[in-house]
Amino acid sequence: MRNIDTLTPIFYISDKNKKMIKKIEKQLDSFHINDIDRKKMLHKKSKVRSIYSSLAIEANSLSLKSVESIVENKPVLGSRKEIQEVKNANELYEHITEYNWKNENDLLKAHTLMMKYFDDDNGYYRNHGEGVKRGNEIIYSAPQSILVPSLMKNLFEFLRDSENNIHPLVLSAIFHYYFVTIHPFSDGNGRMARFWVSLMLTHWNSKFEFIPIEEEIYLRRKKYYDSISECHLNGNANVFIDFMLKCILSSLKKTTQKTTQNIKLNSNQAKIIEYIKANPHMTRKELAILLNITSDGVKYNLKKLVDYGMIERIGPDNGGYWELK
Repeated sequence: MRNIDTLTPIFYISDKNKKMIKKIEKQLDSFHINDIDRKKMLHKKSKVRSIYSSLAIEANSLSLKSVESIVENKPVLGSRKEIQEVKNANELYEHITEYNWKNENDLLKAHTLMMKYFDDDNGYYRNHGEGVKRGNEIIYSAPQSILVPSLMKNLFEFLRDSENNIHPLVLSAIFHYYFVTIHPFSDGNGRMARFWVSLMLTHWNSKFEFIPIEEEIYLRRKKYYDSISECHLNGNANVFIDFMLKCILSSLKKTTQKTTQNIKLNSNQAKIIEYIKANPHMTRKELAILLNITSDGVKYNLKKLVDYGMIERIGPDNGGYWELK
């Protein structure tokens, strides 16, 4: 992107990207959490992992356990600055649904909170030059500060104009790349970019509140930075879009797997799974006879399996069938 006062994102959605999007959508469809207590537990775990990972990318040395303790208001040993970074991020992620991803003023409010107590220009765009260094070498120079307000205005206009014609998975990746390219703030650009992606995706599909995408980015952080650098050279966002789609799919698969592994079925629930596997048209009455329990007992265990996202009823009670998820 050239240092001009207008921004026109350049990208191409490949057939490979389209296949990846369909895989993500299919994985989302198969991901079910209906139990309220499990929702609360998974939401908390995802938030802690997101915060830990996003801050670890920026060299925060606190462990995952320490981040969890801070979120739970427990005392931990560590530098005051790093602990405050966690507290700020926790407060921001806790109120993620209160921000409008299409509103530039909300971005500034979010940055004010993310960087609270650190800099004098929190919530304001930088008024000085910025660059990315590798050792003593400057490998990327951000646009001049005088251009930042106009470029950010363009970026948000692009979001609003593209809401209905670019898939949210792609749109969030485009935003992420061009946001870090503009590098609008003195500090906290990476954290804000990753938070805004989570905000956009959670708004599109609430299941993303259980999926710590930031963790997958952290695990692939070298590729993360390499893909951004490659896009700078290519003059488009294609490589980064591909990278983000892979991260999202991987994170979603891992979350689904962990969620299923953590379920502890009682003996009746395990037997129901086996009976349905053998005969999807199995009725409650037949299950009650096979299990030697009451109809209410069958109803209770079926509901639990539905809540766990392990089975789904297809069609009406009479004439329908059970599908294993």
